[in-house]
Amino acid sequence: MSILRNACIPILFLAGCGARSGLDASGGATAAGGLASTGGASAAGGVASTGSNQATGCTGSFETLQSSTGLCVAKMTAITAPNGYPNYAIDVTEVTKGQYDAWLATHPAFPPKADANCGYVTTYRGESSDLTYRGPDAEHHPVVWVDWCGAYSYCKGVGKRLCGAISGGSNAYTEYADASASQWHRACSSAGTYTYPYGNTYNSTYCDGYDYRIGNGSLTGQTITVASLGSCVTSTNGYAGVYDLSGNVREWEDSCISTGQLAACRLRGGAFWDQGPLTCGREDSDQRSSAAIYIGFRCCSQ
Repeated sequence: MSILRNACIPILFLAGCGARSGLDASGGATAAGGLASTGGASAAGGVASTGSNQATGCTGSFETLQSSTGLCVAKMTAITAPNGYPNYAIDVTEVTKGQYDAWLATHPAFPPKADANCGYVTTYRGESSDLTYRGPDAEHHPVVWVDWCGAYSYCKGVGKRLCGAISGGSNAYTEYADASASQWHRACSSAGTYTYPYGNTYNSTYCDGYDYRIGNGSLTGQTITVASLGSCVTSTNGYAGVYDLSGNVREWEDSCISTGQLAACRLRGGAFWDQGPLTCGREDSDQRSSAAIYIGFRCCSQ
């Protein structure tokens, strides 16, 4: 696995550190896991992490024990699809470290070597121990250091899918900002109504980006507990209750320019250290095999 490293990856933000790295390029019924609350309350967070890689249990307010697998997964909420397509569902939070670690503990099989996209995979974790957050409530921070194939395999492994095209399968690389095509973008923009998950007017205090941290005097370059910012949530009927679509971590989308380990795949929403307004239509991408402290993902329904 290729692990993305950048000379501008600090533990603390430094003046002049760019917000982006990698490649900047300038899509049924609700899935198992239940519907999440549409309110704006902060997550309870659950128990504190011991610093190990083992999941501590299904203790967060926005996660649920999945009957089909016995795994703790993110709750989902229904999204109204365009006319002619069935509604789908999306995770209300990014997949957490605890949820991902519980799946890893089942020893999931790697893709076959002949797989055109993920045949290179020999591990589903590209974690760097010197940068991964291991403080209080680490199990409820978004999982990071996961490449596209790890994200795709996790979602499939828990009976969901990496968010792609509303019509099914992968979303076209050029249609990342099309609310009639992209599952992720439709949820974030409330069917193209809003520029940000919360509306059309940028507010630097709402979501976990660089501007939010500067405004709060918190320069630590790190993720936060999922759904812990009650303002960073969608609220329009039919699209409500989805947290952190802007900031915290960039999220892989099933939307790649071609096959293969080095193909560019879309990353959505921006991360905790990305500067400027983090819009639903922000266009980031990186190689399929890249992994980093600021890259995570969430799942949609099949």
